[in-house]
Order: sequence, then C-alpha cells, then structure tokens
Amino acid sequence: MENNGVSTYHMARFITIAMDLAERIASGEYHKGQKISGRSTLAGLYNVSPETIRRALSLLQESGVVKVLPGTGVIVNSVKSAQEYLAESSQYKVIKEMQERLAKLVQERNKINSDIEHLTSELLDYVLSVLSAKHKI
Repeated sequence: MENNGVSTYHMARFITIAMDLAERIASGEYHKGQKISGRSTLAGLYNVSPETIRRALSLLQESGVVKVLPGTGVIVNSVKSAQEYLAESSQYKVIKEMQERLAKLVQERNKINSDIEHLTSELLDYVLSVLSAKHKI
C-alpha cells in the first residue's frame, strides 16, 4: 500500500528475519556448514522472542537453507537454497504489495459508490421538494 508515495507494506517479523538470514548466507557472510548462533542468541540479536526466531528458522529449514539441530544449533545447509528463497520471497513481496494496493482501490471505490448514493438521494429529495412546491403535492 502507498501513503504519499511511501510504501506502508508490512511483513511479519519472522519473515523479515528469515530473509535477512538468507541474505547473509547468499552474500557469503555465512558459508555452507557454518554454525549460526542458536535461537536464544538470534532472539537477542533481532530483539524478538525465541518463538519468532523458531518460525523464521522453520521457514529456512523447509526451504533447505539451514538445518536446525537440537543441542547443536543452526547450520548453513545451502547457499543456493538461500538465493532461491530470496527470489521466492521477492515474488511474495510483489504479490502482497499488489494485493494491498488492490484492497486500497476497492476501499476507495466503495467510498465513491457511497458518495454517489448519498448525492443521488439528496438530488432525489431536492427534485421532489421542488416538484411538491410547484405542484403542491
């Protein structure tokens, strides 16, 4: 959605964290087989709950980007999968932005329809009052 030319698009925090971690992997900051901090440490770094981190890591694990090993931590599984995840996420963002723009346009259309109905009603009332006065109905 846009507000004075500025995007107000909002994505769930766990998705943005997953995208950030995938970006770090794709850019080479983390390498295949490298251990990334555990959930608690990541929660502190991103200033979110461990549950939010769990959801982000779950997305990345489902995409094959990382492996989450209990007692060991998070291990980078595939740089290529990170790149693919980012490509898919970009497509998701575009679709989501389009949906939000469409919803805004529908709201605007509904407001216009309401204004038209109101003005039509006022016009009808005015015409009836003029006719009533003229013909003493």
